[in-house]
Amino acid sequence: MSFQGCDQLPDTQVRLVPSITDLAHSTTIYNAASTPRAQTVILIIALIGMPLVIAYTAYVYWVFKGKVELPEKGY
Repeated sequence: MSFQGCDQLPDTQVRLVPSITDLAHSTTIYNAASTPRAQTVILIIALIGMPLVIAYTAYVYWVFKGKVELPEKGY
C-alpha cells in the first residue's frame, strides 16, 4: 500500500490522533513527522551520547564490581 499523494486527499489521510472537533485538526503521519534537519540533529546527539552512556556504565560496573555483599539468609 502506498501513501504517495495522500496529503492531497484529506479524506484518505491516516489519522494517528483524530480530532473530536474538526478532522482537519487531526494529527496525521505528515504533520507529525520531524524535518530532515531535526532528524540529523537527533542522530548527531545519539552518536555522541550513546558512547558516553556505555563508557559511564562500564566505568561504574568496573568500580563497583565485587563490592556488594548480600546478607546471609537468616531472616
